[in-house]
Amino acid sequence: MTSDLENPFADYGNIVFGSPFIGRQQSLRAIESRIVRPKEAGNLAIIGEPRIGKSSLIYQAIIQRKDELADRKILPIWINLATYDEPSAFFRELVTSCQDEMEDLGWLTEPIERAASRALEEQVSWNEGYGRIQRFFGKVRKICRVVFILDEFDHARHLFKGNVAGFQGLRELSYRPEWRITFVTASRRSIHDIEVQSGAISTFDGIFQKHYLGMFAPEDFQEYLQRLASAGVSLANEAIERIAFFCGRHPFLLDMLGYEMVELFRDNRDNQSVDVELAAQRIANSFLLDYYDSIVRLLQEDDRLNKLISILFGPTVGVKQTDIDEFMQYGLIEPAPKGAEQIYVGFSEHFHNFLGLVEREQGIGDLWKQTEKALRHLVARTMEEEYGERWVSKLERSHPKLKPIFARCREKQNQEAKWFGSRASQNLMDFASAADLFAIIFIKWESFKSIFGQDLEYWQERSAWLEKVATSLAQNRDESLQEYDRKIAEGYCQEILSLF
Repeated sequence: MTSDLENPFADYGNIVFGSPFIGRQQSLRAIESRIVRPKEAGNLAIIGEPRIGKSSLIYQAIIQRKDELADRKILPIWINLATYDEPSAFFRELVTSCQDEMEDLGWLTEPIERAASRALEEQVSWNEGYGRIQRFFGKVRKICRVVFILDEFDHARHLFKGNVAGFQGLRELSYRPEWRITFVTASRRSIHDIEVQSGAISTFDGIFQKHYLGMFAPEDFQEYLQRLASAGVSLANEAIERIAFFCGRHPFLLDMLGYEMVELFRDNRDNQSVDVELAAQRIANSFLLDYYDSIVRLLQEDDRLNKLISILFGPTVGVKQTDIDEFMQYGLIEPAPKGAEQIYVGFSEHFHNFLGLVEREQGIGDLWKQTEKALRHLVARTMEEEYGERWVSKLERSHPKLKPIFARCREKQNQEAKWFGSRASQNLMDFASAADLFAIIFIKWESFKSIFGQDLEYWQERSAWLEKVATSLAQNRDESLQEYDRKIAEGYCQEILSLF
């Protein structure tokens, strides 16, 4: 292998099109059916998390086929909404960009030119200017069908803030047959949520079909592995499992990791195998700072982070099935493998573990988590007073039955430290479950009984009840709980918290 090996992932982070584009057959068909094939097309909203591939999908499905579409008198025009800070400038750009594209294709007529000039005059009212824009597109409609791709459409919540006329103006341009233009939007939020956050709710959302873009399909992941193989990277099953551990089937993360794996292969051409762990370490900051943290910030901004964490780690009180369905549509969660403790997991094990860390950092304040936190503090404080700083190793020696508990906690702690560095918790008890904590308390009951007051049997009964309820909540089986189950569990939690 020579040093001039071309890395197929060298442009990761940019719009991907042509031969480097991977999979997405179902989404490509959705665009074809809604936008390209019909004589009278509808509008389509592509919705998905940042860097999930929305822009690449639209570019592959529409813009790359520009010459073919021109032969069918379809004119696609790409506009990045985030580059506009005034609604009037944006609406004028609809005219200007259309005029320029038609001129390049030789489709511009004198009536269209005159209509464009009138639409672009500045010293007119909004109503008069908007009417002229409608008349411009009425004339364009006789020549071709215009498809506007509005990228970064989340920006509409700022651009049209408190301005319902902005959304209604777009709706009217697409709704009326006389000048109908087609819109394809790319956004993280649904158009309905964008309108709500703008404070200018209209009926614009109602004219769109919604298409959520999530993770790669399994067959897309196989195509990705083939792309690696074509670059000479040989992957054993264990290496493939580690790729899935870090990235799941997330396109952007797979591209980042793929780039580093090919570079490692280039640097060590004598060894055909690649160290996936080393490749992941080289992009650790990108995982954390450039993507995971941005997802968390956006979820916080939309008041959805607590719901996501509750779905993954419980309890799911207050979480609706529609919340779960939405996270599934975005691809942030997926059903857990058979035999797992949870019902749902994050899109990758690495991301799932990161959210577990965030859960502790956020200090999400439901009653059960407060109780767990109090128990962790109590166990650590009481045992340190009795045994000193090295209380864990001393407790393991004097009570071997506790060794598996501490071994599990160390394994989780080491894993978190390996991948999240200084963000990882230094407190071993942060990795202990309530069942683990009660096991320590009961085996050292003489040290704790003065704190808990009641006898051992009293608290064993309560811990068993709490564990039963917490397991149901964590596994999203809260519908099986009766109201009195919850009330009793809440009472037990409050009883524990009152001890401290």
